[in-house]
Amino acid sequence: MSALMEKIREENRSIFENVNQFIDCTKSARLAQGKAQAAELHQFQQNLQQETEQFLATTAKERIAQGKAQAAELHQFQQNLQQETEQFLATTAKERIAQGKAQAAERQQETEQFLATTAKERIAQGKAQAAELHQFQQNLQQETEQFLATTAQERIAKAKAQAAELRQFRQDLFMSVIGGSGL
Repeated sequence: MSALMEKIREENRSIFENVNQFIDCTKSARLAQGKAQAAELHQFQQNLQQETEQFLATTAKERIAQGKAQAAELHQFQQNLQQETEQFLATTAKERIAQGKAQAAERQQETEQFLATTAKERIAQGKAQAAELHQFQQNLQQETEQFLATTAQERIAKAKAQAAELRQFRQDLFMSVIGGSGL
């Protein structure tokens, strides 16, 4: 009976040693696996941060370039409009002078009264047209400035929103890595 008890104790000791050895091996494997996962996650976070910074820098450069291009286009449009307006006024003035001379030649007898009346009307009309064109140019310039200001504000707001989303994404990612590792 004592030999049987000794044999049972020996088997229990052997089982206990095997279990301890298995636990040690499993623990080492899990620790190594955890370190490898932590290293991978750290590398992923660094890559993500680098890509994010590159993306934001590229986006900012593109938006600045786009804003400059739009400003240049609007400036060119304004210059073209001003040049066309001046050409139109010069051409209109020449046409009216030529028309006035032709009418003066045809109606010499009525010239003084007709030209005085016509000249006053044409001057008033020219002033009115000039005032309208000046007002149009001012309105266009104001709308252009408002458009550029609004566009800049929208781009700034979009950039801030993207940065906030990115920060939240990083925080969520960090929390999922820290909270979900289960080590």
